[in-house]
Amino acid sequence: MNEQMKGPKLELGLGATVVLCGLLGACATVQSEPVSEKLDPDTATTVTVLSEPVELFSQSSRNKQTDPFAYLAPFETNRMGKRDLFLWVSTPQAQGALAQPTVVCNGQPIVLQPLNQDGAATVTDAGKGGDFGGMSASGAAIKVDLSKLSLSRAPYNSPVPWGTQWYFRLSEDGLKCLAGSESISLEAKAADGASEQFVSTGGRKSMASLDAFTRR
Repeated sequence: MNEQMKGPKLELGLGATVVLCGLLGACATVQSEPVSEKLDPDTATTVTVLSEPVELFSQSSRNKQTDPFAYLAPFETNRMGKRDLFLWVSTPQAQGALAQPTVVCNGQPIVLQPLNQDGAATVTDAGKGGDFGGMSASGAAIKVDLSKLSLSRAPYNSPVPWGTQWYFRLSEDGLKCLAGSESISLEAKAADGASEQFVSTGGRKSMASLDAFTRR
């Protein structure tokens, strides 16, 4: 009698374990959402960002000591209903005179409106890292004051400490071009100051997060 009662209990326990493992396995394979929102606690601005920026790979041969990647990603700020759309670009330049990067989708350069902020300091050399919003009339890079974008911190982390971060205004048409492109290329300065081209990898799959961003 006791042995007969033990059998069903053992079978039920194994069945429950299988179901639990299945659920845990499903949870382990769930990927994070491609687009997320976060609140800047100091400015009460809601910032919509990609979970991971789009990665672009250098088309030049280089040694292992230099970074072969550039990155780009859109972001939107929403402060009390006022929405503004921007493009963040990170290039691995570590020295030399800064030059504004060019972003190309479907064979055409995207119009990127510089953030020519009043009173912002201008610099000629990249140094190590920095946030910039375009070029002045004299050809010097303009430092970005993130507080003028209603931000107390950058929307994306710098991939490398010596990288240069660029901020531009982005039109909805420019965003749609990026999201609908088979490939994105970026003309920028490399870590050694030389001109270099970076190209997205992964085809349309790598653009899925941009497509999701257009439906934000």
